[in-house]
Amino acid sequence: MKDADLRRIVAEVTREVAAEGRRTPSAGATAASERRGDRAVVTTTGKNQRGIVAKIAQAIADAGGDIVDISQTLISDYFTMIIIVDTSALAVSFAEFKSRLERTVSSLGAECLVMHEAVVNALQRV
Repeated sequence: MKDADLRRIVAEVTREVAAEGRRTPSAGATAASERRGDRAVVTTTGKNQRGIVAKIAQAIADAGGDIVDISQTLISDYFTMIIIVDTSALAVSFAEFKSRLERTVSSLGAECLVMHEAVVNALQRV
């Protein structure tokens, strides 16, 4: 992928996220759908080990996040997990939340990606 292509994609995602933030929910919107901006998607991959889910869940709880959905799978010794986290009551900034999770997961010998749900949704539209 060329730098120009990457810049174009980042610009499109940024416009989509900004537009999403300006939209007002319809009169019939539920409280859950109104709060979707307060969620993060955490994707983790790596070699499986005992307690990996518990340690990541504890790091999320310690930062004030709440797991609202989780999916994990094991293929041989390889672990993959996607977590949706309610970040509306974080005790730290989103940047600090992301940094803490990345450090925790890295210490387990795995990798993780933490993104606002709005960014994930915008990426799907690009």
